[in-house]
Amino acid sequence: MAEFKLSGGCFCGGVRYTVNAPAVDTHHCHCSICRKFHGAIFVTLSIFPRDAFQYDTGTANLGTYNSSEKVHRHFCKTCGCPVTLDLVENPGLIAVATGTIDNGQWPGSPKNELRHAFAPSKVGWFEIADKLPQHEGL
Repeated sequence: MAEFKLSGGCFCGGVRYTVNAPAVDTHHCHCSICRKFHGAIFVTLSIFPRDAFQYDTGTANLGTYNSSEKVHRHFCKTCGCPVTLDLVENPGLIAVATGTIDNGQWPGSPKNELRHAFAPSKVGWFEIADKLPQHEGL
């Protein structure tokens, strides 16, 4: 079996990371907090085992915004790019903004489990037109 390895980082390149195991989950999040933080109508997040994730450069340049007691969001202080989220209730996992993965690589999670999370919270003018499952929560 081939070794799994992904790299990624923020827009300006000041924060870089490597991941050495496939994501355990990838989903499109439509919650209002993700919409505001990412400045998009939804964001795709990939959840990786924390022990397979490492920052390579730029940790001193990471800012943190605690959007709730359960979610701590990390972003590049130079370009503002959202990079990762700490999930307090799941310290063995780290969420990565999937769009920060280099070259648009698939994060390795099972494609048949891709879904829309918090679908009832989506913006009213956007129609989810794909055939992916739509969940009320995660």
